[in-house]
This record gives sequence, structure tokens and C-alpha cells, in this order.
Amino acid sequence: MRTYSPEDMQEATDFELLKEVDHRQIKGFILEQMYEPTKWLRLYGIYQVAMIFLFLVLLGFALQKAFNGNLSPLWWILGALVFSVTVLVVLHEAMHALVYWIYGARKLTVGAIWRKFIFYIAADRQVVDYAVFKKVALAPFVVVNVLTIIPGVLLWPQPVAGFFLSIMCIHSLFCAGDVAMLSFYAKHSDKTIYNFDDLSRGKTFFYAKKN
Repeated sequence: MRTYSPEDMQEATDFELLKEVDHRQIKGFILEQMYEPTKWLRLYGIYQVAMIFLFLVLLGFALQKAFNGNLSPLWWILGALVFSVTVLVVLHEAMHALVYWIYGARKLTVGAIWRKFIFYIAADRQVVDYAVFKKVALAPFVVVNVLTIIPGVLLWPQPVAGFFLSIMCIHSLFCAGDVAMLSFYAKHSDKTIYNFDDLSRGKTFFYAKKN
């Protein structure tokens, strides 16, 4: 398969600019995709409701135990929350970066919008197609789910199971941006789309190859 450079996208007449996203406006781009949900966002919505329900069940169980003098389940859930907003954020982005690296990206940068608690990995001027981007986007979702649901089920009903299952529930919130990006591709499924990040301009560009 032929590889392209950003210049190929910008200068060739057989490509058209489909969308440019300012990294400071990522949240707006995510919300824009949610206004017109595709199958990706519909499935994610069902999954998210299930995760919220599971977390409430776990929390309710922990609080009931706490009222009866057993604080262990509640401490494990609180530990999962602290782990998720610290270590898990790093691991999530590292998994994105690893897949980018596997597919040849070397100029990788972690971006953050602290006031909105949004993080992202940018592969500077590395053009990727949908097949690669889908692997990049889904890697944390798949890996974290596998590494949490298996011990969560095997260790149930021990209190530590709540730690793993709570991480799975909380992490589902981290995947909203990834699913929104995939939804953008789904909206334009009739097109062959490539994207690349330009860190000097703080933007991501989506180009479609003309038929």
C-alpha cells in the first residue's frame, strides 16, 4: 500500500480537505460527532449505560458493606478512582502511542487540555489511513477491558474484584473521544480518508481521496 506525506495531501489535486480540527477545540469536535450519532456512537452509548449501571451496583454494594462495618470494598473502589485519574491516563495514551509506533510513527507527543481533563497523542506529520487509525483508537479499550474484566470475574466476590471492575467502568469514559473519531470516519464511509497531525499548527487534518 502506498504511503503519503502531508504534502501529498495538500498539493495533489486528487485529495480534498474534509476537516481540520484545532487541538484546543477537540471537545467541540467530539460533541459535533455526537449530534449525529453513527453505529459506533450508538453502540458506545449502550456500553456506557451498562458501565454506569455496573459502577452504581458496585458502589451500592460497597456502601452497604461500609454501613455494616466492612470498609474494604469501598476502599478498593476509591483506589480504582485514584488509579484511573492518574496511572490509567498515562497507560491509555501509552497504548495509543505504542500502536502508532508499531506502524512507523516516531514523532509522538502527548497533548493535554488540563481545564477540560482531555489528553491525546499526536503523531506529528504521520499520515495514517482508517485501518491504522482504528487500531490506534481501539487499542486502550480492548486491552483495558481484557485486563480488568478477567480478574474482576475470577476474583468475585472478593473486595479486590471491585477494583478491577471499577477501573473498567471509569475507563469507558476515557474512550469517548476515540469513538467520536471513529464515528467521523463512519459518517464518511463512502470516502477513503487519511489524517495527520501538524503540531506546529496545533491541528489534525482529514483528507479524502477523490474517486
